[in-house]
Amino acid sequence: MKTVVIVAHPDYSDSSTQQFLLESGKHLEEVYYHFIDDKEIDGHKERQLLEKYDRIIFQFPMYWYSAPYELKKWIDQVFDDSFIKGRMEGEGKELGLVVTLGVAEESFAAGKAEKFTLSELFRPFEALASKCQMIYLPIFSVSLFHYMPEVNRKTLLIKYQQYLTKSNEGTFKSEEEWFITYLEKYRERFSDERKGRINLILNQVKENRETLDDLLVLVKEMREDAY
Repeated sequence: MKTVVIVAHPDYSDSSTQQFLLESGKHLEEVYYHFIDDKEIDGHKERQLLEKYDRIIFQFPMYWYSAPYELKKWIDQVFDDSFIKGRMEGEGKELGLVVTLGVAEESFAAGKAEKFTLSELFRPFEALASKCQMIYLPIFSVSLFHYMPEVNRKTLLIKYQQYLTKSNEGTFKSEEEWFITYLEKYRERFSDERKGRINLILNQVKENRETLDDLLVLVKEMREDAY
């Protein structure tokens, strides 16, 4: 899974939220960050870039219930009918949104302060994905980052990395496999002591998986016997 993150922010270098996300994902080998602004856009070059990736992520702060002007302009000049029909349709590509919010995510719901859900507000992106026959991923939102405790930021880091790289299956097993893959891939970067701890964790996770698989087989057999 190769992912390109299209970052649209008027001043991402001065945004602590954007810098945190960049630091969280820039070491991932299969992830590439592409920063856009309101300057001249080479549509042909941008389309060539998108063709190389399986998962396309638009990352931006929410401005007045929508995306910043930079992203709107970029989409207008990159996505045209010939590109959609010739390069995007039927290729199984995925489209996702990483949206940073200045208010609590819980406010976006019927009966709450903002009244509408994020899915409702960003429906045009879902329509774009549908037009391109892309798989539309659940929205990944980051709210009130400045007030987020350190332990929550560590959780955010993992969840963000998964959003960029994990298969879109939404199962416990896929999440488990993601952890195993990345622990095995990056353990050599740590000291011998930490590598030893990582190996213990890996062994425990794999043993738990074997036990769980056995239980699933047993449950299946019991259900079949019941009928």
